[in-house]
Amino acid sequence: MSNPLTKNLDIIPAIQKVPVFINPKSGSAERIMKVLEQHREVAIQLIKPSTLPKLIHAEIEAGCDRVIVCGGDGTLALAANQVARTQTALAVLPGGTLNHFAQHLGLPLDIHQALDIALHSQRTDYVDVGYVNNRLFLNTSSVGNYVRFVRTRDHLERYMGYVPASILAAIRRLIRLRSSRLFFEGERIKSPLAFIGVKERELSFPALGQKIEEGEQGLHIIIIHTESRWEAIRLVFHALIRGVDPLKKARKIDSFMVEEIEIDNYHTKRGIYVALDGEISLLTTPLNYHYASNALKVVLPS
Repeated sequence: MSNPLTKNLDIIPAIQKVPVFINPKSGSAERIMKVLEQHREVAIQLIKPSTLPKLIHAEIEAGCDRVIVCGGDGTLALAANQVARTQTALAVLPGGTLNHFAQHLGLPLDIHQALDIALHSQRTDYVDVGYVNNRLFLNTSSVGNYVRFVRTRDHLERYMGYVPASILAAIRRLIRLRSSRLFFEGERIKSPLAFIGVKERELSFPALGQKIEEGEQGLHIIIIHTESRWEAIRLVFHALIRGVDPLKKARKIDSFMVEEIEIDNYHTKRGIYVALDGEISLLTTPLNYHYASNALKVVLPS
């Protein structure tokens, strides 16, 4: 004779767990995983940058209406590269150090609130992104000294925190500042830094580089012009004190909007290190940038 208690248990539906992909090396991963472990409706999926695209692609192929990804902007960009131009939405859990993309979406940095939105919000919308050689970036890309700064900072961060590593890396790169010879649409330019932002960016401190909410659509190209290391250092200090606008008037900085642009280095080289949302990648030249409007579906606070 069957046990009625067992029979009743058999008809209780199993909880359908939602996978949350998290980069364990992101800035807040350890703290966030402790929070996720308290939620029975989520299944923690630890990922590496190399494995995330395949896992996200599998979720899209299975017809999932959203994927939840926890990490910094670099991790989110890897996921977005798969999600973009599909009907699947990207739900973001801020797990990095700066979380520029999450803040732009208006998401709370509190993990409990962000998780509730990722799981239950029915509000979605489309946002613009940039591409370089078919690699998606959410916020910014750059070539030149910022790449060297990030590589120095990442090395120093093994021995100290993010903030002191950033300060020391900035001092080192400023002392050793040098310009690169780049080709923009075939025109040769000597510059220590070329910056590419998704949508129009602020050109004055303290909001330098931040996205202008009602700004012009397209890729915002900012190129610093220098003839020597000392001139580059003076430009940095003038920018800190006076902002970028006066430098633009002095023709030391080019700032313009484009839909697409080609950037190359020495024609004898086949690759160049590029910063994409704070992560460094070696890409084949030339670098073909283009703007993609309303390409990425995201989950927003309801």
